[in-house]
Amino acid sequence: MDGYNDYYSLQTCWIDIQSVGKQFQSKGTIMMKKIQRPPTLAVFAAESIKDAILEGQMLPGEPLHEIELSEKLNISRGTVREALRLLSQEGLVEVIPYRGAFVARLTPQMVEEIYTLRALLEPYAVRLCMEKRTFDEETLRQMAWLVKRMGEMERAGNYSETIKADMKFHQIISERCGHRLLTEVLKNLQAMTLMFILSTKLYQSDMISDEVTHQAIYEGILSGDPLTTEEIVRKHITDAGISLLNRMQSEVSDESREQIGQLQKEHST
Repeated sequence: MDGYNDYYSLQTCWIDIQSVGKQFQSKGTIMMKKIQRPPTLAVFAAESIKDAILEGQMLPGEPLHEIELSEKLNISRGTVREALRLLSQEGLVEVIPYRGAFVARLTPQMVEEIYTLRALLEPYAVRLCMEKRTFDEETLRQMAWLVKRMGEMERAGNYSETIKADMKFHQIISERCGHRLLTEVLKNLQAMTLMFILSTKLYQSDMISDEVTHQAIYEGILSGDPLTTEEIVRKHITDAGISLLNRMQSEVSDESREQIGQLQKEHST
């Protein structure tokens, strides 16, 4: 009988546990934490290479050799290959079959297409955000911090951190526009925008500091005037694009003159 009683007690206990469990389920109180997948070694390698590109240590068009990178980063060539693949998805690296990987390089035509498209889309997104009053106090504080961060990093000569703050600023002033298709298009433009901003640093084409130009956008947002702020953002993007394009075309002309001079010198001898 004792064995039967023990078995009966266990069964009763299990029934009670199931009953309690169902009550918790019905109340929706069962919570499970999502597993956070840690970054892989390839992700860390990609970030390291990305920082080197943004700091100007690796210039546009420069080849990225797997062996050299694996030795510098102390990782396998396979991991380097995966890191380069990740960066190619971001638009920072161009992988050419049978030739290898290279730091992506913008042509004058690409620069013109990037800034003219951004000048149409991003100002509109900012206007929508302001009309819908989607900028809360926390977002405004973040904008102010990013403007200050740009100034500090510019003065320190830290291109990488300046560019990251610049990218983040432009992201948060447009991402809450409530226009899903517009947001998706701007997201797809981020890789090219990153290369565009990097090019402004490499060509030293900015006539006014990032801190000053972005402070003007921030003050426009604080003013509460959507149309005026829309024009401030458009002018900021357009001015940066025209200035970079002029600098690139000027350098192409200088290179052409040097090549012509070299040919004339060779012929004269």
